[in-house]
Amino acid sequence: MGKRVTLRDIAKTVGLSMATVSRALADHPDISSDTKERVRNAAQAMSYIPNYRARYMRAKHSRLIALIVPEMNTFFVPSMISGINHVVQQNDYSLIVFQSDNAIVQERRLVEYCTHLSADGVLLVLSSETSDLQHLEVLRECGIPVVLLDRTMETTKYTTITIDDQEVGREAAAYLISHGHKRCLGVFSDPRQRISAHRLRGFRRAHTENSIPLADSQIVRVSVIDELASALEKSLDAHPDTTAVFTMTDELLVHTHHLLSRRGLRIPEDVSLFGISDGQAPLFLHPNVTHLRHSGVEVGERTAHILIGMIEHNSDAMMDVRIRTTLVELGSVATRSRPPAKQRR
Repeated sequence: MGKRVTLRDIAKTVGLSMATVSRALADHPDISSDTKERVRNAAQAMSYIPNYRARYMRAKHSRLIALIVPEMNTFFVPSMISGINHVVQQNDYSLIVFQSDNAIVQERRLVEYCTHLSADGVLLVLSSETSDLQHLEVLRECGIPVVLLDRTMETTKYTTITIDDQEVGREAAAYLISHGHKRCLGVFSDPRQRISAHRLRGFRRAHTENSIPLADSQIVRVSVIDELASALEKSLDAHPDTTAVFTMTDELLVHTHHLLSRRGLRIPEDVSLFGISDGQAPLFLHPNVTHLRHSGVEVGERTAHILIGMIEHNSDAMMDVRIRTTLVELGSVATRSRPPAKQRR
């Protein structure tokens, strides 16, 4: 059996957008008769099989909301999905979740697939490879509202739901500095992500505001978690006077906690630890980790409410929503009034 012909294949053949092809095949009144005929002839020649079920669902409203995430992990994403699903069910919609494998090619395919499913709305956490939002035009032109959450990018077309990533990076570093920590390491995820760049910018800003030097070797950048052990060891070796480590995600927090313990460092006696977290992982670690709480449930609920409002009011209004974080002080940060004990290996 050959590969099934898609709207993308037809669009490429006739030199039109997927949205135009879709509307032409649906006999949309905004599409000219000549364009409809050209598209239909191409579809027939290519043996295109339309998805009649999806077309029917679109006409009647599918009450289906699609969520596309880069990956499924044990941190933040499950609580975010729980928050989304709670609101979705309350409003008599259904949620379907897709994984893009953190790849732009798969993200594009899934976005197109959402048009075949006739999703009433799409929630999207961008992949690390996503550098523009051109592939979302097919949803926009088909009248399917989109909300970007957590990992987003600068846009004037689409609603985004985030925390103030630069501010939380600044607040985290400022908190450690206020507790006497003059040599802090910052552990950051994939540098291609806007979320990483902004949190790092805030981390740097706090050091500048307090006139504390911050060497580039104090910044630990990891694209995949397997890189963390060697990168963190290298940074600690370069700065044996380190008294605190900041991690920008739960995944990095858990692995960093393990690596510090493996190195023989006591928390917080030898080195303090601070993170941005949804609040669950810090309570599983000993001592419990002080953090800025970034609730996945709250992000999910707020995002779902906004998307459903856009669907039901037929609105394409753009909003830039920032969710507040909360400082949770536990047992992983010590106040430094004198030089720390020599770090042990």
